[in-house]
Amino acid sequence: MMHAVADLVMTTPPPLMVVIVFAVTYFVVGLPVHFTRGAGDRDVLGTLAGVFAALVYIALVIDSHANVH
Repeated sequence: MMHAVADLVMTTPPPLMVVIVFAVTYFVVGLPVHFTRGAGDRDVLGTLAGVFAALVYIALVIDSHANVH
């Protein structure tokens, strides 16, 4: 299972994967926050979580790309 996920992550174009990671994280964090704290906090915390997750993904891709070469 993890091997299949790793293959998917490495074969998907990086800009598309960053968008997917951002969107999934925004919804995973944003929806519960929307119901507990409201729309304003959803936008702020969901966006922060999405940006952080996308940055982590970018760092992992750069690191794995550097290790390949």
